Amino acid sequence: MTFYIGVVGYFLIREQESLFKIVLFMPVITMALKYGVRTAYFFALVSCVPLFTSSYAQQFITLDIDIVLAGVIFLLAWLLGNLAENEFAYRNELERLATHDGLTDIFNHRSFQNILKQEIKKAMKMDSCLTLMMLDIDYFKQYNDAYGHQEGDKVLCDLAQILQETIGERGFCARYGGEEFAVILPGINLAQGKAVGEELNQKIQNHVFYGAEILPQGRLTISIGVAAYPLHALNREKLIKKADEALYRAKFISKNRVESYYSDFDQISLFLKDEEKELFNSISAFTMIINAKDDYTYGHSLRVMDLAKRLALRLELEGLLIQQITSGALLHDIGKMEIPREILNKQGKLTKKEWELFRLHPGWGADIIAPLKSLNILADIICYHHENFDGTGYPEGIKGEEIPLGARILRIVDSYDAMTTNRPYQCAMSLEAALEDLAGYSGTYYDPWILKEFIQMMKEANFPQ
Repeated sequence: MTFYIGVVGYFLIREQESLFKIVLFMPVITMALKYGVRTAYFFALVSCVPLFTSSYAQQFITLDIDIVLAGVIFLLAWLLGNLAENEFAYRNELERLATHDGLTDIFNHRSFQNILKQEIKKAMKMDSCLTLMMLDIDYFKQYNDAYGHQEGDKVLCDLAQILQETIGERGFCARYGGEEFAVILPGINLAQGKAVGEELNQKIQNHVFYGAEILPQGRLTISIGVAAYPLHALNREKLIKKADEALYRAKFISKNRVESYYSDFDQISLFLKDEEKELFNSISAFTMIINAKDDYTYGHSLRVMDLAKRLALRLELEGLLIQQITSGALLHDIGKMEIPREILNKQGKLTKKEWELFRLHPGWGADIIAPLKSLNILADIICYHHENFDGTGYPEGIKGEEIPLGARILRIVDSYDAMTTNRPYQCAMSLEAALEDLAGYSGTYYDPWILKEFIQMMKEANFPQ
C-alpha cells in the first residue's frame, strides 16, 4: 500500500501535465466491484493521498481540479460499490433460495441430502457417530382441514423456529417435505439423540399453537423417529430409511412419542436356524407388500404388538413366551397379503363371499409361517387369533384353553385396536366405550381372566390414580 502511494505520488508530481491521474481510479474500481462500498471508500481515501500530496508539491496550482477529481473518485466508489453489493445480495438470495425452504427458512430437502452425505463422510473419517431424527406433525391434515392452509403454514413456521432454537449449534434442521422435518446431529450417539428428541417433543407440547384444542390430545404434537450412524446404517440412504421406519412406528403405535429404530424382524430371526433365515427374509418382505396395500394393517400390527407385549408382561409370563407372543402379534395379519386391495380397503360392509374370503387369512398366515419349524408356536398364534372363547370363532371353532394362550391375548388386543381406530367403514370408539364393549363379551368371545387384566391395564395407563 505504501509502495503504491509512493509510486503514484512520484508520477503525479513528475508527470503533472499527463493523464497519469487516471491510475487513481483503478484500485477504487477493482475494490468496489470485488468488496463493495466500505472497501471502495477506503481505497478512494488512499488514492486521494498521492493526489493531494502532488497538489501540495505544486503549490496547489491544480487544487480545484484535484478536489473535483477526488469527488469523482468517491462518487465512483459509492456507485460501483452499491451496484456490487446489490449483486452480492441478489446472488446470496438466489443461493439461499436454492438451499433453504421458502416457507420456513430452514434447509430444504436438497440441502438436507447434501449435508447428511457430508456429515456421514466426516463421521466415517473421524471414526465418530451421528444421529438422524425424522419428525412428523400428528393430525396435521385435520388441522389444515379445520383452519385452512394459511394457518397450517404458520404452524410449520413456528415449528421450524422451535427446531432452530432447540437444536442451535448442535446440528442442522431441514424441512424434509410437507409436514415432515429432519434434524442431523453430528457427533451425537443414539441415547443422546433420543434425549434431544424428548426435549424437542416437550417444547412443542408446551408451545401454544392457534386452534390446537381441536386436535385429539387438545394440543399439537409430533412423532419422532431416531436412527444413528454407524449403529443402524453405514450410508445415507439406509440411515434415512431406518429413521423413517422408526418414525412410522412412532406414528402408528400411538403418536406423540420418540421412537428409536428397532427391528422386530431382527429379533424374530434370532430364533431361526441358518437355513430358515432366507425364507424369513422373504416373509419380512411380504409385510412391506401388506403395508403398500393397506396402511391400516401395518399400523394395526404395530399397535397390537405393543399392546400384546404389555399385557403379556402384566400377566408375568415366561420371557420366551412373551417374545413369541410379541412376534406372533407383529405377523398375525400376514395372511392378508392374499386378499385383494379392494376388499381390504372397501368402504362398506363385506358381501358374504368377500367375508368368506376374509375369514381365510388366519389360516393363510399360518401356512406362510409353517415352513419355519423354529416358529411353529407363532403359526398357532396366527392361525387361532380369531377363535372365540366359547367356540364360535374361526377357522376351526376351538374353545377355552384349547386356544393357545398367545391367540387368546391377541383376540382381545386385536379387537380393542380395531374398535379404537378409524376404519373405512366405521368411526373409532372412545376408550371407555371400547372397554365396555369388550366386557360385554367376557366368557363368550374373550378369556375372562385375560380380559379383566387387559381392562385394568388400559384404565391404569389412561386414567392413573
